[in-house]
Amino acid sequence: MNDNQPDLQDQESSGREAVLKKNIFAVASGKGGTGKSTFAINLSLALTALGHEVILVDADLGGADISTLLGISSPRYTLKDFIQGDVTYLSEILETTPSPRLRLICGGTDIVSVSNPYYQQKLKLIRSISQMKAGYIVVDLGPDITFNNLDFFNSAPVGFLVTQNMDAMILGFYRFLKAAFVRRLKQEFRHDDYILSIINDFQNRGWSHARRDLIGSIRAASREAHVKLESMLVTFQPKLVFNMVESSGARKTADQMFSFILENFGFRLQTAGFIPRDRDVERAYARNEPYLLRFPRSSASQALFDVLAACNLNCTPDGVRVPRFSDFLAYLKSEAPAWQLLKI
Repeated sequence: MNDNQPDLQDQESSGREAVLKKNIFAVASGKGGTGKSTFAINLSLALTALGHEVILVDADLGGADISTLLGISSPRYTLKDFIQGDVTYLSEILETTPSPRLRLICGGTDIVSVSNPYYQQKLKLIRSISQMKAGYIVVDLGPDITFNNLDFFNSAPVGFLVTQNMDAMILGFYRFLKAAFVRRLKQEFRHDDYILSIINDFQNRGWSHARRDLIGSIRAASREAHVKLESMLVTFQPKLVFNMVESSGARKTADQMFSFILENFGFRLQTAGFIPRDRDVERAYARNEPYLLRFPRSSASQALFDVLAACNLNCTPDGVRVPRFSDFLAYLKSEAPAWQLLKI
């Protein structure tokens, strides 16, 4: 994990004070090529279609591409301008999109100072994101397993992890999840040197040893540690999204991942949905268009609605639940004129 900041346990006086609001979602993967950014874009548009004000943040610092995927070729400002202090407030760099309810914060470039902001810069960015006013804020993280990505992911109340049913992708998923979990443990027990020594010893011995030794050792350390750990395990529940699914094997893999995580680390991994490999997605991607609006009746669009329903996000701002995909299509149709893409 390359980062120009000290490890968080060496700088934990600030702790987890930068915690995002409950309507903020982090989208991560652990490895490039999973379709993470495409998922973040279409998730944002689905919420927008339901009537929510949404801000999509391209926080892939150093590898930003969401503006391109949305057809915005020359943004006025990017996160680079905010991180480097050229603008004072994040609201100054909000870009409009064809939808009046969806705004975008474009990512930085491949400049080292942008892709690896210092610790205080990162805290400032997390706080500033939390202070923005919107129904939902979707933060698309980079695919790297860096301290910055881990801390953004852990600070968000809802974290989506996007993967594919391929060995390399699954391995990247596990690496990211494992690193995020240990990072979160160190944050939670930042003032307890004994627990930190248990975690560090566990890391130094390697993950090939029985993983339950880590959880068991923390539970046995003291009643206070036990209670704090159990509380953390309840709140740390990433949502798994399988993308580009080609067979029923992904569901079996998801069940195996759920069992493995619960048995060895003690927290529950929620399977939010399975988005199939869809030629319509590829056609929309080739034209820098969101598939949800270009091909709303596609199997991928149906699956994305299922993700909304599984996460209880299929509601309008006034609380009206949209129970069926056929009903959701009507909301997409109302979004059509702005984008001039919808074909129903």
